[in-house]
Amino acid sequence: MANRILDGAEETQRILGRVAADADVLRSLGQKPVLAAIRANDDAGSAWYAKAQAGHCAENGVEFRLTELDPRAGEAEIVAAVRAAGAAPDVSAIIVFTPLPAGVSHRNVVEAIPPDKDAEGVHPSNLGRLMMSSHADLVPCTAMAAMELIRSAKPNLAGARALVIGRSATVGKPAALLLLAEHATVTIAHTRSNLRAAMLEAEVVVAAAGASSARWHAYERDHTAWRGGTCARPALPNLEPLVSSGMVRRGAVVIDVGDNSIPVGFDADGNPTLDDKGRPAMRYSGDVDFEKVKEIAGFITRPRGSIGPLTNAFLLLNVVKAALAGAGRRA
Repeated sequence: MANRILDGAEETQRILGRVAADADVLRSLGQKPVLAAIRANDDAGSAWYAKAQAGHCAENGVEFRLTELDPRAGEAEIVAAVRAAGAAPDVSAIIVFTPLPAGVSHRNVVEAIPPDKDAEGVHPSNLGRLMMSSHADLVPCTAMAAMELIRSAKPNLAGARALVIGRSATVGKPAALLLLAEHATVTIAHTRSNLRAAMLEAEVVVAAAGASSARWHAYERDHTAWRGGTCARPALPNLEPLVSSGMVRRGAVVIDVGDNSIPVGFDADGNPTLDDKGRPAMRYSGDVDFEKVKEIAGFITRPRGSIGPLTNAFLLLNVVKAALAGAGRRA
């Protein structure tokens, strides 16, 4: 059994305490932190997240303003909504919910956010500042959450061998940069890497590839093409977690950031089995086989409930940081 399950509860409360302290400073200045959100989809997961974010903001003294656009909105309309929020003097920070409508460039939408109002720390300017210095003000929230849990398990990372699985601009690359800033020896890998060889040396593992979801969506595209007669029938996808127990060094710190929504099963024609409402029956999975890896790891996060709440806390911390900077103060 792992020496410790990293549930993130203590770390989340500590970060929310910082949020409360900064919100108090803003109130003393006669101001209130405001998070503007833009949503242009009919995705059930996005709707749930927007509702949860509204409640999270209300609980922590942050005003939440949601602009909902047509799920078929064009890029120009979405960018205009982002720019309008950016121009509003009382808006502290901005978040854009995904998925975006087909054909809309995520990069163009993100670049419309003023860098100093970038709640998620994903604007190219903020990512560039992180490349230059780990002391950048607005850093991607999930990468910060992963680092907070790593520090709680292994306070001294100098010289530690760390493996980051995933190369996204929002998690993988920022996490690698934050680990480098702590003087760890960092390897970045991905789903095409020889993970088994790399992982057996790793004292710290951050799994952030979303591998099972990627395999499912690739299969979904190929299956649709097969039904349309444009390609051969694809084999059913391997939806097992990317990281298994035989890959992990005993005593390692394992942080699972994978967020996979995948089918429960498939019928004889290769379609996802349906639930009692006639919709594809889906299940959640991380990138790590938690039940098996927890017997090997020294510290490990749960597949749900460890990273998520802490990520939300860091999002609010970015909001109050942005609000204080707008007021000429520092967090």
